[in-house]
Amino acid sequence: MKKFTVISSLIIGLFVLSGCQTNQTPSQTSSQASTEATSAVVASSVKIVLTDGEDTIDSKSVAVQSGESLMDVLKEHFSVEEKDGFITSIEGHSQDESQNKYWTFTVNGEMGSKGADETIVEGGDQVDFALSVYE
Repeated sequence: MKKFTVISSLIIGLFVLSGCQTNQTPSQTSSQASTEATSAVVASSVKIVLTDGEDTIDSKSVAVQSGESLMDVLKEHFSVEEKDGFITSIEGHSQDESQNKYWTFTVNGEMGSKGADETIVEGGDQVDFALSVYE
């Protein structure tokens, strides 16, 4: 009788323990954790449009990380030259001080109040860089 009680207890214990397991395999769990970590880092995408006068130079939607500056995003996806924090050329289109032609930018239709290196972009932003003559 004592043997029967011990064996019965072991079998019941196995059933109870097997019911406590999750249905996810280790690879599903690590994949899910990796996806959550990635989505925490990547904010979303930002659309950047470059124009020179009336001509569109380039337009693309790019992925951005949370807290990333506009200058960092621009340099990651375009050929950029700068001097003392000011953009002097993008994609081979250079400003010309003698003609008062400079690069400016707007974020969501509002003129940038800081430099591109101090402007933090967020997912869904629309950034327009324009090489224009200012009089």
